[in-house]
Amino acid sequence: MNYYQSTQFSSIPLKTKISLGLGAILVLGLLFFFAFTFFLIALLSAVVLFIFNLFQRATGNLGPGQTPPQGQKPYHRPASKNNDDVIDI
Repeated sequence: MNYYQSTQFSSIPLKTKISLGLGAILVLGLLFFFAFTFFLIALLSAVVLFIFNLFQRATGNLGPGQTPPQGQKPYHRPASKNNDDVIDI
């Protein structure tokens, strides 16, 4: 495989160097902005969930005669009207 080697050493123009540097700074700035925004959203949602969890009523300590709040009653299968045993002896 042949490699072409140039004998002329041309440098990159100053305008190209400046535009590459500004482009790199812009890309890193956008990356930082979106990463920081994502971090703030995650942090705020964690704080909101923590606060909601603090003020949630405890349902595990029910005294005698107390019923659980609406929607948290244990499921009971409705009793059938006739005896539908699988095995009849």
